[in-house]
Amino acid sequence: MRRLLILYSLILSLTQLSYSQEYIYNRGLASLSVGVAIPAYDFGMQKGINLSSYAKMGTNISAEVSYYYNWNVGLNFMINYNVNSIDESKLIEGYFDASPAFQTVTAETESFRDISGLIGLVFDVPVNEYASLLFKMMGGLRNVYKPTALVKTTTAFSTINYYETHDNQLVIAFLFSGGGKVKVNDNFNVHVNASYIGSVIDFEYYRNKKLVNEQAHIGILSLSGGVSYAF
Repeated sequence: MRRLLILYSLILSLTQLSYSQEYIYNRGLASLSVGVAIPAYDFGMQKGINLSSYAKMGTNISAEVSYYYNWNVGLNFMINYNVNSIDESKLIEGYFDASPAFQTVTAETESFRDISGLIGLVFDVPVNEYASLLFKMMGGLRNVYKPTALVKTTTAFSTINYYETHDNQLVIAFLFSGGGKVKVNDNFNVHVNASYIGSVIDFEYYRNKKLVNEQAHIGILSLSGGVSYAF
């Protein structure tokens, strides 16, 4: 009886493995995703006068290539790009809060931009023959561009312009992602993803020729969707 139970368990496991294999027809998978980039942690906290505090929801674009070395685990390569503009009206409010002497404040800013090259593991967990869940754990290099800004202020006695220079910082970053994909045909799939990438970055720039050292946790939660091609 015990041998029958062991044999039955083995057959069931092989059946499940065979069923899982029905989902992935090829070892390669190329994906393109577009979505929103939501600021997190210090990024977009709306406090003080640092530009990183006033980042608002932006755009996320990512391109990936995966190679599955078995039916459920693969090696994933990703280029991840985010653009987050500055909420200039909130930045202006920050300047008013910083000094009651300001009578008028205007602001002109660029956008935060970051691009990452990442490598890691992707786990494909089939739900049925048409759909599967995807989980990714990745690490790599991330370049973050802190934008320039020109803030013009007036007081009862003077006009003062605050100009900030830009800064680029290259750091090690980690990305975690979860989502799913649905088969359209033998080669094409559609997918949705939720991912997070975060880095503690030491920015160094000048505000009116005065050196500013700013440490910020630049976190971005991305919600995206796209298509993938199996090859």
